[in-house]
Amino acid sequence: MNKLKLTIGDWSEDGHNHYEVFVYESNKTVEEIQQAYKDSCKLTGLSFNGGEDYTGLELHWNHPEFEARKIAVKYQDSEISKLAEEILKAHGIDVWEGFDLTAFEEGENAPVDGVTHFIDLWLKFVKLSLPDLELEEASFKKSEVKDIPAINGWWNPNLNSSFGYGLYE
Repeated sequence: MNKLKLTIGDWSEDGHNHYEVFVYESNKTVEEIQQAYKDSCKLTGLSFNGGEDYTGLELHWNHPEFEARKIAVKYQDSEISKLAEEILKAHGIDVWEGFDLTAFEEGENAPVDGVTHFIDLWLKFVKLSLPDLELEEASFKKSEVKDIPAINGWWNPNLNSSFGYGLYE
């Protein structure tokens, strides 16, 4: 098993400065998970990160689907667009799973219900390209976090991206 970390929010502290680090034991390496994330972006045309485009669509910022294909990327944006919901559903991921649907109006965007829900969606997304991926929360000492390999961010040249930036204010 490999110990690795997943960071949600503004790990580089150049925006709202809020982030959380989650440490897991995994049956896959950081590199395998990073590649699976990128492969899922290309497969679906969706992304959970800002900056680098791994979808292969190369949509310009003013394209009508540019923002709709990103999940929790922009500041205070914790909704999943109808387009992203439909694409995820076509790939077997129900973003409404666990919600009381009577609490929402027909046609509303799906909310991301906090960091735990976001990580669950992100993991299902990555598993589209790496179905046997296992992540289990791991115990760790705060002093060792900096030495644990990062899936994203922390100046990693393979995936120097933020996930879930929009979940924090």
